[in-house]
Amino acid sequence: MDAIILQAFENIRCGFLDLFFSIFTLLGEEFVIAGIIAVIYVCFSKDLGERALVTVMSASCITTGVKSAVRRLRPYAAGTVSRVDNLLTADLDPDMSFPSGHATASGGFFAALSIKFRKAYVIAPSAVFVLLVALSRLYLGVHYPSDVLAGLAVGIGMAFVWHIVYHGFYHIRHIIYLVFAALSFILLLIPATQTESMYEISAIALASAIGLIVEDRFIRFGNTDKWWKRGIRLGLTIAVAAIPYLLLSLLPDLLWYKFLQYFVTILVTIVGVPFLIKIFHI
Repeated sequence: MDAIILQAFENIRCGFLDLFFSIFTLLGEEFVIAGIIAVIYVCFSKDLGERALVTVMSASCITTGVKSAVRRLRPYAAGTVSRVDNLLTADLDPDMSFPSGHATASGGFFAALSIKFRKAYVIAPSAVFVLLVALSRLYLGVHYPSDVLAGLAVGIGMAFVWHIVYHGFYHIRHIIYLVFAALSFILLLIPATQTESMYEISAIALASAIGLIVEDRFIRFGNTDKWWKRGIRLGLTIAVAAIPYLLLSLLPDLLWYKFLQYFVTILVTIVGVPFLIKIFHI
């Protein structure tokens, strides 16, 4: 069934659909979703941003761990279909197909939004967007339908898990997230799961978990409804994140150095930006 569905998508390919689905694949990129979450957290709603962050990152830890262990060949690598060649599909690991990271991140993020607001005007467009991201992965030939369904299950499932945590165990939510992050670190010690993606995701999860604890106990910045302040906050976030990321990019291209680069960048950003916001009343 997986192959039949993919071949049906391959048969309808054309220039317009190549562009259309490439746009939704780009918008569903894990790091694009992470950027959106950062903007929400710093500029609009600290609580919503935090919920979306822990949902997407914990779900991504699970998905990346499974990907790294299973090593399923992508459809184009297995010869099931060809892929649509562009910058979004050119540099993929050919054996990291199951589950879909795009489906996990977009499903988790938009499920968290929908659960938070419970309004039709949020739920309906969220469902359409997630569906289009999922279909884009099939159309481009980089995932099987089962990859996408598994990714959606992980992302949406974690959104409900964190909804329960935030309503029943709010005072230990950061500790629970830290446990998730620590478990991802264990996978870095197992040869079968020592992939670059696993090092990156684990570093981001651990740094954000520690950063949230530090921020909650020692800083506690607040939201703002002033657009000029939001603009300054956004600029600060980009600047604070860029400095350690670019400096550490000079390190040798080794996995543990990659871990260090992401860990330091996220920790400095998630602690440093709120600190500057609080100190300068931005």
